Formats: sequence, structure tokens, C-alpha cells
Amino acid sequence: EDRRRSPSPNVHEEPELEERTDDTSCRSFFELRQRILAGMDQVSAFRIVALGLLRKLHPSVARTVLYVEVEDALNRYLRIVDLDLQKFVSLHDIFRTAAEKQETDAKAVAKDCKDGGSAAVAASTAATSLLNEGMHEIAAVLLACSQMQKRALDLKVGAQRTISESDGTGPPLVSFTKIVEFLQEAIAVCDQLRKKHEELQQTRIRAMATFAEAKARVGSNGNALASK
Repeated sequence: EDRRRSPSPNVHEEPELEERTDDTSCRSFFELRQRILAGMDQVSAFRIVALGLLRKLHPSVARTVLYVEVEDALNRYLRIVDLDLQKFVSLHDIFRTAAEKQETDAKAVAKDCKDGGSAAVAASTAATSLLNEGMHEIAAVLLACSQMQKRALDLKVGAQRTISESDGTGPPLVSFTKIVEFLQEAIAVCDQLRKKHEELQQTRIRAMATFAEAKARVGSNGNALASK
């Protein structure tokens, strides 16, 4: 019977994390998978790596895992988080610029209209409110991304420390429970952020359309008065 298997799912023993192994077939598969994933988009590649690692960490299978596999999954997620942070920071800048433009345009319309452009001002207020709500949501997303980034780094550093402190008599022991929980959450967060980005883009479009329609109505009313 393979000594690497956990005696029982109920036994509270730390699973094993191997930095080196003689299992050349395992390493060959890992290297082959890396070449296959090289041309794939980062989120899809991370999902494949994370789901494969989660299957290996299941209590019913062998509990010895190459450290390089854990490190690869965490590194892939860290790259995705970096891209998400950049993407949402850029979107926040777009929202802020749009909100500032709304206020400037509303003041210009109010100055040119006899009635003070009340419709345009009201529409601008509504649009700016949508944009401000969007910026608050983006701030929350950025905070969540930073927290996930910190967790990934903590797991990576923790595994490296365990390996460096190992006495060499056997594979280093690492709590895979935390890694499993993190990977499951990371996969879910990737999907949530993709949907959130799409929702925020729709919010920006809706805000711009709201003010544009009111501005057009003010313009058409002004033309109608001028023609009389």
C-alpha cells in the first residue's frame, strides 16, 4: 500500500508537499501541460491548472504533490490579479473623467438655455450619481483584489518557508486545506470580476446615454423656439 496516502480522511495529519521527486512521469506531464497552456489566455489556463491541482488534493487520492505545481497555480493567479487591478484602476479613471465631463457639460448647457437647462442638469445629476456609485464599486473591487493578492503571496511564502526549514528526512508538510479553500475562492472570484467589469461598463454607457438624451432634447427645444 502506498505510504503517501493519508491513513484516513478523519486523521488530522498535514499532507506532504514535495519539492523534489523521482516520479519522472509526473514531471514530464507537468512540463507537457506547461507547453500546451503557453498559448492559452491566462484565466482559462489558471482554471485548468487550479482544477487539476484541486483533484490531486482531494482526500481520496495520493496526498503528495509537487511544490512546483502549487507555485505555478499561485503564480498564475497573481498575474491575473495584477491584470485585474490594472483593468479596474483604468476603469475608475474613465468613470472619474466621465463624471467631471458631465458636470462641465451640464454647466455649459445651463448657461446657454433660458430655463437654465433644468432637464439637462437633472439628467447630469442622475448620470453623475451612476458614475459615482460605479467608482465606489470599483474601490471595493480593488480592495478585494488586494486581499486575494496578499493571501496568494502568504500561501506561496509559507510553502517556501516550510521547504527551507525541512530537515530533509521526508517531504515537507503543508496544510493543503488552506490551498484548496483559496483555489476554490480564486476561481469564483475570477468569474465574479469578469461579470462585474461588464456590469460597470454597462453602467458607464447608461450614464452617458442618460445625459446625451437630455442634452439632445434641450437642443431640439431651443431650435424649435428659434424657428418661431
